[in-house]
Amino acid sequence: MKKLYWIFFVAITWCGCYEDKGNYDYRNLEDVQVAIKEEGPHSLMYGETLKLTSDVKTSIPDVDLRYDWEVQMDTIWFNPFVAVAQGRDLDYKWENAVLNKEKTYKMRLNVTQISNGRHFYSNVVDVMLSMAPTALGLMVLHGDENISDIGVIEAAEFQLVKPATGFINKTDVAYYSAKNRNQKIAGKGTGLWQTFLTGSTGAPDNIVIIALTENSSAVVKSKTMEKEGEWNDLFLGGLNVGQPEGISMYNNNLYIFDGGDIFTRQPYKYRVAVPLYEYDEGRDGHGYRFYPQLFIPSGRGIGQSILFDVNKCGFVSVGQIYDFSYLALLDINEPGIQIPFNPGDMRADLLYWDAGGKYGMLAVMKSKSDGSYFIAEMNDAANDIKDFPKYKYELSHINDVKSGNVVDWAFGKNQINMGYYATPQGVYHFSVDDGNPIRPSELVMENNSKVEFDGDITLMKILKPQVTGGKGYYMDNVVMVVGTYGGTSGSGKLYSLELDPNSGKVKSQLGIYEGFDRIQEVEIKGY
Repeated sequence: MKKLYWIFFVAITWCGCYEDKGNYDYRNLEDVQVAIKEEGPHSLMYGETLKLTSDVKTSIPDVDLRYDWEVQMDTIWFNPFVAVAQGRDLDYKWENAVLNKEKTYKMRLNVTQISNGRHFYSNVVDVMLSMAPTALGLMVLHGDENISDIGVIEAAEFQLVKPATGFINKTDVAYYSAKNRNQKIAGKGTGLWQTFLTGSTGAPDNIVIIALTENSSAVVKSKTMEKEGEWNDLFLGGLNVGQPEGISMYNNNLYIFDGGDIFTRQPYKYRVAVPLYEYDEGRDGHGYRFYPQLFIPSGRGIGQSILFDVNKCGFVSVGQIYDFSYLALLDINEPGIQIPFNPGDMRADLLYWDAGGKYGMLAVMKSKSDGSYFIAEMNDAANDIKDFPKYKYELSHINDVKSGNVVDWAFGKNQINMGYYATPQGVYHFSVDDGNPIRPSELVMENNSKVEFDGDITLMKILKPQVTGGKGYYMDNVVMVVGTYGGTSGSGKLYSLELDPNSGKVKSQLGIYEGFDRIQEVEIKGY
């Protein structure tokens, strides 16, 4: 008790000795009357400039006043007003990376008397912000060995839903850099995805575009094409190795391959955490190192999904995809069974893998023993593993394949006459028909006239975008795009062709889109 009295005595003594040297007389201080003349509400698009003027009445010298234009922020615990611009009048370009939501913001002018810190606030006005309409169409990742950009082709054949008559085509070869202060993506492009999943329209901020280059990356808002991070920002707590490999999408989930591990993300989760599958090279019998592609079979007789192990050179069945459990090589080692190849022991490297052919799956392989090439056709609806391998098509008699001159492969799903490969000089067409020898020929129109391309071919692809959420693609499996490059900046061209699924020939040339650099990858942008 004596100690408490002593503390109380010291406090009183200290307060009695304190001398207020400010000598303020608050009764005589001048006030400031401030108002925003344009009461609003005000509407603008993100990236546009907002101009407001103030009406300030006071006898306080202007040199003793500071003007801060403040916007009310959204935070977890409270909603403070934060200064975004200074000056008696506002001339503010609304491109703040934090203030980028489609909503109505509250704005005011805060006038501070510098000499004593007093604040005077104006009326609050509403600012209704809208995001700039996004370009929908075909994204084109293009560039050179050192840098890449993403262009967007707004054309009728690249819309998810068939547009009305009179649709006007537009091409913007620098759509990404124009939305990011002319900053491009470092490195040569290698991958491009839009993560549009079932249910993601309920969480539109989670719909992102992901671009990969040989030494960099960009995670981009699909709505605005503004960069909001890089590959590693997709992972919570840095739990990934940091070696981006690729992405597969199926219905409700995004499967992200990083450093041998596989992560998953659902529409309502922006970031991913602990991997579903963690690669362990030393793990006995389970050290699978997967090719960064996941295939969902049409049947369930051989598992819920199929992967390819690049170490063991075999296809792997995934019994439970939700946690990547019950993994098993699709190894057929029963004596007396006649099979064209053993899917669990291919003894070959996987070069290309896609949905295609009569039986559902086609894979282009290169033998490890002699370097020969072949296509493996598999029945993804098989109820028994013995029925999974169907046919093996030798390719080594094709000089372009044997010499490594092929730059791309493509197959139409569920069609035997939609097999294609591209070299720098042309696109070639062939059939995968019940084991019959493959005999390629130059791609032609339905009237057998030649399809002409200007420049060296750098890309060839049939568009089969993984766009879900109740949205399909009205030209799915029938549009082929071919990218060419003439050797100089801006000489890249993108050809779009409509294919006839039955014959595999070209029904019509839909368009030629110019002004790109070397085209590296393409993908449909549906949001």
